[in-house]
Amino acid sequence: MARQSSFLKLEGTIGDITFYKGRTGFKARQKGGVSKDRILKDPKFRRTRENLQEFARAANAAKFLKDAFRGIALKSSDGSLHNRLYSIATKVIYSDTLSNRGERRFELGNIQLMKGFQFSNQSTIENTLFKQPQISDEPDSVTVTIQAMVPATYLRSLVNTTHYRISLIRASINFVDGTYSEESVNSGEIPISMNEQEELALTLPKPSIPDTHHFFAMALEYLQVLENGSKYDLYDLTQNPATILVVS
Repeated sequence: MARQSSFLKLEGTIGDITFYKGRTGFKARQKGGVSKDRILKDPKFRRTRENLQEFARAANAAKFLKDAFRGIALKSSDGSLHNRLYSIATKVIYSDTLSNRGERRFELGNIQLMKGFQFSNQSTIENTLFKQPQISDEPDSVTVTIQAMVPATYLRSLVNTTHYRISLIRASINFVDGTYSEESVNSGEIPISMNEQEELALTLPKPSIPDTHHFFAMALEYLQVLENGSKYDLYDLTQNPATILVVS
């Protein structure tokens, strides 16, 4: 560690040397660190290499989930979505009891940990819709049912919103091949009024596809519909909740 003894009090970086002020005066240090080549080859960094491999798999799984649920990501998420998906994907990888350290994989872990994941960090179905959805998870389909209700009473009110829409989305992902598909069904625009809305049931099939996992999510969107029929999304999209209900 070098210490400046002259009257020059430099702060910042020049080339590979960084100047900064410490508790005992102004100091300088040279950029350093372990080289990439050493990390990749040195036996001492075996654990580091194992961690990096699993971190990369978690990042890929998070990307597949975000891309497969792109419709939700555009309507309900905030800037933290990828990081939160990465965090839960890492937990899934660590739950793989079949593989050795460094070889653990998302698809071999406890994917049920994804159940309950919230796409918005600001809003949830539970604090937005005060009618608990009924979930029917059958071998070949998933159905979400919401009992008849008065929207203005059982839906959290937001300024400048006139309608809402509820969707059921299925993301089918093969984490080995890196392929995915998406299918959705929705209620259409429903007025937020004192008029009772009849029971709503949304159903999607559960295809039998080898090496593919299905994630079913429910999303609620707020809208403003003008008298001329023009539709506008909510300005603050973080208030649109969406959550993963079923994982298979």
